[in-house]
Amino acid sequence: MDDIPELEASEERERDVACLIHKQTYADGRAYRYLISDGDRQLLYVAKRTGLLLPGQTRLTEFFDAEENPVGRLQPPEVVPWLRAKNYDVYIGEEAEEPFAMIREHWRLVDILLLRMPRYEVHIGEHHYIAEGNRYDADHFYGIFVLEEEEEPPVEGVEAAPDFALEAEETEEKATESEAEAEEFEGTQVLEELIDEDIEEETEPEREQVGQIECPTAGPSYIVETEAEPLREAPLVLASLVALIDMERHS
Repeated sequence: MDDIPELEASEERERDVACLIHKQTYADGRAYRYLISDGDRQLLYVAKRTGLLLPGQTRLTEFFDAEENPVGRLQPPEVVPWLRAKNYDVYIGEEAEEPFAMIREHWRLVDILLLRMPRYEVHIGEHHYIAEGNRYDADHFYGIFVLEEEEEPPVEGVEAAPDFALEAEETEEKATESEAEAEEFEGTQVLEELIDEDIEEETEPEREQVGQIECPTAGPSYIVETEAEPLREAPLVLASLVALIDMERHS
């Protein structure tokens, strides 16, 4: 591919590198293309954000091999943007009708208030992982952990805040009272949710870490390391995960 720059060598230490990702961006930092290579810096895929060309601009991302043959895609859900949990399907193969993997992006209320990065669950068949991030630590930008089956996944479609609609025929005085009651109820609901999340965070089981995503200051845009074979055997899924993280980071 003539317009793909040569992947630069990196001085990163040799570890369980599953893939290296270089991105090409617009002036505002948003990526329009990702170059995915293996640990030996051999180009595996070129991911193009074709969803940016759609009228509504989605996160649809299509993957091509070095000869520009389509090899897969990251399919976004058809949901409203303010939901705090979204499922993305990863398809491998041009004619694939069933997703190979599913990635769930999930925001807890405490994550939003503390400006944390969202969590991402990665489900590949019977193998389940969760990626948890730290936007202030480039060397350990995201950790990848084993997600035990008994851990209950977040419910898809959790809304950011309840909507308190007032009936049109209410008088101005009743409307004011209803608004005050709604705000009080909403505040109580938010406080209860924060308390529940705090308890949940304290009682979470200690998970086994099987990898991490780094965001180095030089060389590749992202380095993905993992010792988990299901992830190492699916670099397109790892690239989809990193693409979602990067899109959120620069949204």
